[in-house]
This record gives sequence, C-alpha cells and structure tokens, in this order.
Amino acid sequence: MSKTAATQSLEASEAQRCLWDLDFGFAVVSLEGDVRFLNHRAEELLEVRAEETIGHPAAELLGLMPDGPLGIGGSVWKKCVLPPTQILSQRGEKELTLECRMVPLGRPSRPDGGLLMFEDASESADEQQFQRNIDRFSSVGNLSAVMAHEIRNPLTGIRTTIQFVQTKLPKASPLKQDLEDAIKELDRIEQFTTDLLQFARPKISGLQEANINDIAEKVLTHVAKRAEEQGVQIKGELGDDLPLIPLDQAAVQQALLNIVINALDVMPDGGLLRVSSSSRRYRSRRAVEVAVADTGTGISEEVIEKIYDPFFTTRGSGGTGLGLSIALQIVKEHGGRIHVRNRPQGGAIFRLSFRLPEENDGAGS
Repeated sequence: MSKTAATQSLEASEAQRCLWDLDFGFAVVSLEGDVRFLNHRAEELLEVRAEETIGHPAAELLGLMPDGPLGIGGSVWKKCVLPPTQILSQRGEKELTLECRMVPLGRPSRPDGGLLMFEDASESADEQQFQRNIDRFSSVGNLSAVMAHEIRNPLTGIRTTIQFVQTKLPKASPLKQDLEDAIKELDRIEQFTTDLLQFARPKISGLQEANINDIAEKVLTHVAKRAEEQGVQIKGELGDDLPLIPLDQAAVQQALLNIVINALDVMPDGGLLRVSSSSRRYRSRRAVEVAVADTGTGISEEVIEKIYDPFFTTRGSGGTGLGLSIALQIVKEHGGRIHVRNRPQGGAIFRLSFRLPEENDGAGS
C-alpha cells in the first residue's frame, strides 16, 4: 500500500482519537486564535475540560498576558507560526512553564488555522534551579555540623558555672539579673546551634504514608494567632482525595512551617497567605505538591538566588538565616523538590513537590 493510500485510509474519527491520546498538549486554533480542538493531555496540564474551551481564545486558555504577539489577537495567532518558545502560563494560582510551538494548518501562505503543541517544562526548569541551590552549599553541611558541636560543647560548662555563681550571690545582689541576661544569651546561642545541626543533618526518621493536607492544616493552626495579630488572612485551598506519600510528618511540618513563617515575615502590615495542595503529573513522574503564596513585596533578583544560602537573612538580627536552608534540606532528604517564583500580581510563591511512588496510583482516604 502506498503512503498516500495509507493516509487516506485513516478515518477522521481515528485521526481525532490519535490526537486525543498524544502525550503532549495539543490544540487546533483558528486564524482568530480561538480553540477548535483540545486533547486529553492539554486538559490535564491546564486543568480544564475540552468542551468548555471550544470557541475561547487560546491565549486566555494558556494564561498569557493580554498584550504582545501572544496576547488575544496577537500576530502569532494570525500567522499560526511559533518557533519553540518557553512561556510562563498563569491561570489563577496555578503557574506553569510551557514549551510551546505552533505550525500552520494547511498551506503556510494561506493557513486555515494552527496546530499548537505544548508541554510542561516546569520540571526541567525547577530541577535545574533546585540543583543549583543544592550545589551551592553542599559542602557547607559538614562544616556546619562541626561548628555546631564545637560551639555547643562549651555551652553546657558555661551555663553550669553561671548557675553555680548565682547560688552563691546574696538574694538582693544586682549581679543576679546580669547573670539571668547572660543565660538568655546562652539560650539564643543554643537555639542557633540547634538550627545549625538541623540544617547540616536533618533528622528524618522512618517514613510513613501520610496526607500532605494533614500537615498543612497543622501548620496553619499553629500560625493562626500570629496571622490574626498581623492582619493576615489565611486561605487554605487543599485538594481533595490526594494520594498518600511516604513522609516524616514532623520534619515536613517543620519545613512547611519555616516557609509559612517566612511568608508572614514579609507581610507585617497584613495581606493574604494562601496555602494550596494538589497532585500533578509531569512527563516523567507524578507528584503531590503544596504551595505557599504571599502578597508581600516579592523577592528581588539580587536576593532570590541567595535565599536558601545558610545564614543569609534580610531580617537583620531577628533571624539566623537557616529557616529556608533547613526546609530545602528536609525536602531534599525526601527526594522532593522546592522552588520559588515571584507572582505577576505581587508577592512570591514557594512550591514543595514530593514524588509519588510509581506503585501508588490511588488516592488517599
């Protein structure tokens, strides 16, 4: 059978079924840029139903900015040509880095529309960012552990000596208060060394299957009073029927708490703290994710590459600069990923992603 005959023998319904089953996002768009067909993978990526998108602008579906060549009515849709291009898709709180390309349908000189193909490039982009963060201070961990032990060892002796001296002073001695102040400073150093050890060697005990929503709810309960005092509204958008994943719940709770506290720190005069969870399928893996979004000022380009660095802080003397470093280490120990991005509408969003074991295809109870 000739190639032409083989092509002609493929019925329209069969061709549509083949397009529906492609493992990348696929859409047919009109010359006006409206959606005429959307396949199953595109539904998954964009979390929409195909029948709800027909006749709507593809630019709107992808969450693109309204102006520019990719906006509604932009030149790309008229020409139906787009070379491989990475775009940031923003649909509500959902952000995706999409690798897109489009070729004309019919004759290039007079196209009948466009064939738009896209895939989630977030995984590779986030993996590169995550690996850069790990590489930048991978050797700091061992040094930090040695430092923490060397600092902590003499602290016990100093505290014991101060407490002994206190017992020898008269009750009315003004030196008693001075010694109490010294003990408070020792407590601060003790907390610092504890944080340092937690960063260097996160305590990850036996993993047990857990629902990430339970952890998120405990964290939100923990910070509820502080958020109320600051005038910060908490909005939880936790997904339904999320798959269970193997976690050290106490450690992950600490990691998420560090990130939530960091978000509250950047909203001292009120704002919105949004915590959401979802399951997500990348090309090579499935994951359960929890995201923390704030409405603060965002993170400057000079700072965003340093926020996970040990001892880096923008809080002056108010912090040790280890909170995000510890969170990163805990997530890494779980084989997960963590990344941050500024939001177009202001503020920043941290996303923690935990790989779902391949054999776990079901949902949690």
